[in-house]
Amino acid sequence: MKKPIIVAAVLFTALLFFYLVFEGDTPDEKAVLQGERFLSLKASDIREIKIVTREGLAFECAKDSGGAWHIVKGEKETNAEEKIDDFLEAMTTLVKIDHFSVNANLLDQYGLREPSAQITLTDLTQKTHDILVGDKTPDASTGVYVMSGNDNRVVILGAVLNWELFKLSSLFTVRVNH
Repeated sequence: MKKPIIVAAVLFTALLFFYLVFEGDTPDEKAVLQGERFLSLKASDIREIKIVTREGLAFECAKDSGGAWHIVKGEKETNAEEKIDDFLEAMTTLVKIDHFSVNANLLDQYGLREPSAQITLTDLTQKTHDILVGDKTPDASTGVYVMSGNDNRVVILGAVLNWELFKLSSLFTVRVNH
């Protein structure tokens, strides 16, 4: 009668030991490597956003001293601030999947000669950050080609950028002067 209890106790002890040694171990934080962030800004650093699409749609907003977003050019919706905050959070946390230098005459290959959108972010110091979003995607990838300012480096970012632009697009209006 005691033999099954002893076997069960030994088995339970072995399982408990296995759990404590292997399952309870926390992963080494240094082992989880992330790529380099595309922008060296925090969402809270951005004070103004301007977006112009190839089709002539435009959006512009600015943050007041109280931290609220005011739409300068675009549709005013009840959840506009949430969409703006989501967009900025995505923009400031995107990491580079890959990056490489490109000759100016090859920008067509990446959809950057006539980009699908031009984004201008203005930070706390009034410095502007221009970003071109290509209208082509890498082969066998869900990424998107982008180019920052006058830099001749093309960067591949995750497609979350396109998703956030799509969510924000309901706020875009037709630009008066094309």
